[in-house]
Amino acid sequence: MGQDAEQPSQDRLSEARARLAALRDLQAALFDSLTQTAEAIAQTEDKSAEAHEAMAAHLPGSAEHAARTRRFAAAERGAASAYRDHEVPPEDVRRAIRESRPNADGQ
Repeated sequence: MGQDAEQPSQDRLSEARARLAALRDLQAALFDSLTQTAEAIAQTEDKSAEAHEAMAAHLPGSAEHAARTRRFAAAERGAASAYRDHEVPPEDVRRAIRESRPNADGQ
């Protein structure tokens, strides 16, 4: 076998490496997007908690709502941290996010 026979193999290897690099770039972009989204949700929920805490003296249930919202914001920050490291958030973070959803505990 000469060098001509090796060329198709080299071409396929180069193409595979290029596809792998493109997939890694896409994966990094997706994790960056997830990180930004989780951080934005956490910031929004912190503002919501502040508003509910301010209303606590006048609106029954506001303090509890604020506490639940703070837990959700903390869980989203945990998710953002995992996404920043290109990892899936751990089970306890995912559970905290699920449990903070409206009607998760009959709200």
